[in-house]
Amino acid sequence: MKKPLLAVVLGGVVLFLWGFISWAVLPWHDMVANKFSDEAAVAQVLKANAPVQGIYYLPYAEEDHKPGEVAAFVNVLPQGFDMNMGKLMGIGLTMQILSAALVFGLLRQTQGLSYLGKLKFVAWVGLTIGFVSHGPYWNWFGFSTSYTIVTILDILIGGALASLVIARFAEENRPDASFGVRPAATGG
Repeated sequence: MKKPLLAVVLGGVVLFLWGFISWAVLPWHDMVANKFSDEAAVAQVLKANAPVQGIYYLPYAEEDHKPGEVAAFVNVLPQGFDMNMGKLMGIGLTMQILSAALVFGLLRQTQGLSYLGKLKFVAWVGLTIGFVSHGPYWNWFGFSTSYTIVTILDILIGGALASLVIARFAEENRPDASFGVRPAATGG
């Protein structure tokens, strides 16, 4: 029981540290985002026209989309956002540990993979998560290609780094170590 818990916690810590490096050290997320020319004016318009916290589409109706007209996909927080870094870091670390636990659970369902095979498996999982979660925004909402690529690479790299730790501890499947799933009996 100690090895799986250690794998999950260390994998989550690696994901968390990668997130810090990706967002606070590397410039790539800033390079794919733009700043409004007059943030105060945009904030005033948003507060006046989006009184409830949530996602807004501009235009809202599909039939109102016209070439050459402004379109937007915005998460509006009219009351602002509490940037309590201690709280946000705690929640972030908890979410990364949960993510590592989910990947660990997937690895426990595989059989016969070498360490390198486990790393490849987790890399494919990361790439799949990136495409499934961010590809549709590129396609349906016009998110920039550069933003989408950076976001997918961020997920892929974080997953690959965490898998170096997680795969090391994901033991070969045993009937009693795979969340209660026993291999099917073979006839003989």
